Amino acid sequence: MIDALIAAFLLTGAPAPLATAAAPQTQCPPAGARFRRNNITGAFVVVSLGGAYDDTLGCRWRREDTGATIWLTMELMTPLAGGTGAGAGANGARPANGQAGPAGFGPVQTGVYECDAPINVGGMVMGSPQTGLFFGVTGPGAYRDFNGGRGAFSLSGNVLTMTSGPLRGTRYRREGATLFKPLNAQGQTGSIRCVLNRAKSLTGRW
Repeated sequence: MIDALIAAFLLTGAPAPLATAAAPQTQCPPAGARFRRNNITGAFVVVSLGGAYDDTLGCRWRREDTGATIWLTMELMTPLAGGTGAGAGANGARPANGQAGPAGFGPVQTGVYECDAPINVGGMVMGSPQTGLFFGVTGPGAYRDFNGGRGAFSLSGNVLTMTSGPLRGTRYRREGATLFKPLNAQGQTGSIRCVLNRAKSLTGRW
């Protein structure tokens, strides 16, 4: 009798097989893909830096508004149009035209970019002006330096190169919409930052 009941259960009452668990995420969105991150305090746009997905930290992103590199999971992310897409350069940037920059940064804004190096004074970190690296963007592909000399520049990917004038050969890496860092001969950046100062006049004395 018991054997008959067990057989009947196996034939008619067996539970359905469990669904296969979803495969864990292993890759981040391709480099250059743009997403909106929705937070309780507001939303901001980030650009994927690609790579493998970290189970704890998520993916590496660049904030469009500050240029900062941050780690975020895919939660609360909404994909946006306008990533690098087809035709982008090898580093995910549009071809250079003297003014256009990487996806998300937009054109180089006109104005005076002040450069300084952090120094410790009495336990406080302060900026020490590096006037020799100051530059003012006066228009598409055009600049002036601290002393008023003028020249041209080009922007290839995220590297701005002074191609003529007093700063000829000087290179800066763009790390934000209004943030640049000078590059040394090895293509590396240090602690010097060049940030747009909207209060300064392009034609005035800096």
